[in-house]
Amino acid sequence: MKRSILFLLLLAVAVMGYAQKKTTPEAPDMPIDDDTQLITYQEVIQENGTQKELYDRAVKWAKSFYHNPTEVIRSQDTKNFVLTMRGSVRIYSHLKDGSKITKNVVYYNFTIQCREGRYRYTITDFNEKATAASPIEKWLDTENPKWDPECYINLQEVDEQIQALISSLVDGMQPAVEKEDEW
Repeated sequence: MKRSILFLLLLAVAVMGYAQKKTTPEAPDMPIDDDTQLITYQEVIQENGTQKELYDRAVKWAKSFYHNPTEVIRSQDTKNFVLTMRGSVRIYSHLKDGSKITKNVVYYNFTIQCREGRYRYTITDFNEKATAASPIEKWLDTENPKWDPECYINLQEVDEQIQALISSLVDGMQPAVEKEDEW
């Protein structure tokens, strides 16, 4: 009887110890360009409007989305209807108590090209802020000696923020609803 109680007690301790182990997070499903092997978000979206109307909406959206658009917007090509930007997102260190603190900034290049009835966005060249360019694609390489499970968490943070940016862009590129003044 004593042996079975001792066995059950040891088994319970072992199970609780196993349950306390952290699970390795999964790598987020981020789009990798076949040619450049860089994380690249790109899509052509059909939208009503002329080339100029779509371009004007893109500029208006960028000026409302970014807190400091003059710092983000790199060029406004009104002849070819191309808007080029350099934006950033934050990544965090996650502490054992569940809280998080800002770890660093990841910069990205963002281009919006407008054509008649459609526009294309391209978001690529993700680099962690450092003294030299530090591409975040290295966070996908578990063989890298500097790899840590938090790399996947940071990639998920980048992906979530870029998905929110894309969602905001798609909403901002829709034509404004004209309200009739009925009185």
